[in-house]
Parts: sequence; C-alpha cells; structure tokens
Amino acid sequence: MLKIAKISIFLLSFFLSSVISASESASYLISQTAFNNYDYNQVLSEYKNASKENFKDDYLDELISAVIIEDIKLAENISKKILLIDSNNQEAKLVSVVIALNNGNTTELKDLRFVENNTKNDLFEFLFFLNDKIKKNNDVSKSFLEIVRSSYSKNTNDSYQNYSFLLFYTTLSIIMDNKNYEAILIKGQLLQMINDYFFAEATYLKIPASNDYFIDAQRNIAFNYSEENGFDDVENKITTIVKKNNDDYELKKLLADFYRIEKKYNIAIEIYSELIDTKPNDLWYTYYLRGICYEQSDNWEKAELDFLQSLKIKRNSPNVLNYLAYGWIERDIKIDESFVMLTDAYNANPDSHYILDSLAWAYFKKKDFVKAAELMEKVIDMVPGEAISLDHLGDIYFEMNRKREAIYFWRQAKDLAKPEDEIISKIESKLRDYNAS
Repeated sequence: MLKIAKISIFLLSFFLSSVISASESASYLISQTAFNNYDYNQVLSEYKNASKENFKDDYLDELISAVIIEDIKLAENISKKILLIDSNNQEAKLVSVVIALNNGNTTELKDLRFVENNTKNDLFEFLFFLNDKIKKNNDVSKSFLEIVRSSYSKNTNDSYQNYSFLLFYTTLSIIMDNKNYEAILIKGQLLQMINDYFFAEATYLKIPASNDYFIDAQRNIAFNYSEENGFDDVENKITTIVKKNNDDYELKKLLADFYRIEKKYNIAIEIYSELIDTKPNDLWYTYYLRGICYEQSDNWEKAELDFLQSLKIKRNSPNVLNYLAYGWIERDIKIDESFVMLTDAYNANPDSHYILDSLAWAYFKKKDFVKAAELMEKVIDMVPGEAISLDHLGDIYFEMNRKREAIYFWRQAKDLAKPEDEIISKIESKLRDYNAS
C-alpha cells in the first residue's frame, strides 16, 4: 500500500508539472482555460482547429481530454505525436501501451518497460506486471483503479482536487476492461463532482440492470437531474426511475428525500411511512426523516414520537438527539433532559454548528447567559452568516443587558434571514418593542 501511495504522489506531481510546463501561446491559453474548466470537448475543438506549429503547446491537455471522452483513435494519434517529441512522456507511454494491450500487442509494453540505464519503470511494473509476467487486462484495469483510490482525497478541498488526473486514470481502467463497472461508477461520480451531469448520466447508463452497481448509478442519475431541472421534470424523472426498478428501497427513499427537500411534506411522509413498513436496515434514520417532515408540518406530537422511536433503535445519534432536544427547548419543556441530550450530541459531534447552537440555547434557557454567549459566539465564528444563530446571540446579549450589541445582531439576522427561517417577523417585533421602550 505504501508503494501505491508513493507512485500516486509521484504521478500527481509529475502530471501537474507537465501541464504547467507548456508555453503560453494563444492557442494554449484558450485550451488551458477550457481544460481548467473541465470542458474536454472544447479542448479538443481547439486542438483540431490549431495549426501544427502550435501543437506542442497543447499536447498534454488534448491527450488527457481525448482519453477522458474515450476517443481512442484520437488519443492514440496524439500519443504517437507526443512520443516523437518527448519519448519519456509518461501519459503518452501509458496510452500507447493500453491501446496496444487492448489489441493483443505486448511488444509496445516490452519496449517501454525500462527507463534510463535499463532500470524498470516502477509505475509500469505496478500496473502491468505480476511476478515478472504481464497481467491480464482486467487485472491491469483494477491496478489503474487502485491508483485512483489512493490518489483521491475525500478530505481535500475541491479546488485542490485534480479531477482531470483522476478521470484520466479511471478511463484508462475502463479502456482496459469495459466491464469494470466499479470504474464506470467512479467515473460517473467524478464527472458529477465537476458538474458535468450530461456526461455523468451517459456514463452511468453503461451499467446494466443485472450489475450490483446499477441502483447506485440510477440514484446518481436522479440526483443529477434534480440539480439541473425544475420540480415537475425532476418528479417525473425520479418517479419513472423508481417504477422501472420495482420500487427499489434506495430509489424510493431518494424520491421521499426529494419531496422533503421541496417541502412537500405530506407526500414525503406517505413515502417514508411505506419505507418504514418494509423494516429497512436504516429504520432509525427513516423515522428521523419522517419526524423532520412532521415537525416542519407543525405536527410536533407525531414528530416527537418518531424521534423517540429513532432513538430506541439507535440511542446515541447526535442529529436525532439534537432535533428532539431542541424541539423540547423551543417549547420550554424537559429543559434538563434536553441539556443532557445536547451535551451528549455535542461530545459526539463537536464540529456541528447546529448542535452547538442548540447547546448554547439550552444554556440560555437555564439562564446561564455567560456560557450561552460563549458557545453562541463560537457558532458565529464557524458560520458568520447563520441568521438563526445571529438572532439567538442577539437574544442572549439582550438578557445580559448588552442591548446595543443585541440590536446589531438582530438587524444582521434580519438582513440575512431567508423566508424559510421564519424569524423575520419575530425580529421585527423585537426591534419595534425595543424602539418603543
């Protein structure tokens, strides 16, 4: 595993330096802008329209783009031209070998296996050889995907994630084995991350209904559609997908989630109830989601029952503890019990500003205003534009006789509040009362 990590780090740094090293011709700048925006078709359009003299400025972007859109002939053509200019170009060598192996030709691999001083190429050894023998194509495909997994960092900010690198290696994995459906799913997910929903859907559709990854692919197609289209279109699309897949649980839950997000709570409740009847593995979570819908529909009695039922199944879920305890606090009931629950929730998930806000509000209800202010100030540091928390901080300061600061934060909260926050009229009332006094 350490060897894979070292190879991945080397590849990524080499990949980046290769991209940056091209000269800044006009053709290159246009192509590079498209490449940086993940517009691979535009990159290739620039390549086809560019003069041969400008080719060297753009070659690596075009090669990577041709691979990603799976134009194999074009990728082969570009890789050959690159190798005439730079015989050590890693990406061109990989493309050349992958295409050759797909055609049953191992000569290319044997010719490129060694680098300077007759030293073996570590990357090629990992990808293509096992015990000094050439791997089968499907095993090579798995090795490419292993590099992608070890290179991708879930903890890295999207702006620092090199999606072109990941897509390049994932696509080479698919070229080596077009039935590596895990690679196809991952490619679709990567395309989703760069907001290329059309290409992502086309990729997901390559996964057959008989494959284990099919439902995941269908769910992602439905999610993508919801990002790009209006309510009626999305509703029709997801409903159609659910029906085509025999009311699959995961897809049906996606439909319920869609209605919940769109504030169609009664429809969402109906579907969540059907899902609960099937006794799924995540029953606790489905009770929690239905409880949210009841709460948002002003049916606290049923919401409370669902949250309690969820906690019977999974006792220490921070989000459920938070939602139930905050609901009690807002109704001025079970304050001490809520305080214990919120303390447990915060200890389990100290990075949640929602839970920290609730805990601060519990201190406020217990009239420990100093501690309430301390915690709510932390919330504002975490999410400066959170209107409800700004409103809460204003209330806390007002009780501490820090009235000017309270007014300031109430006004900020009013300016930043969204209609769904349902706090604007309450803030206006507080401001009127203060001005009247």
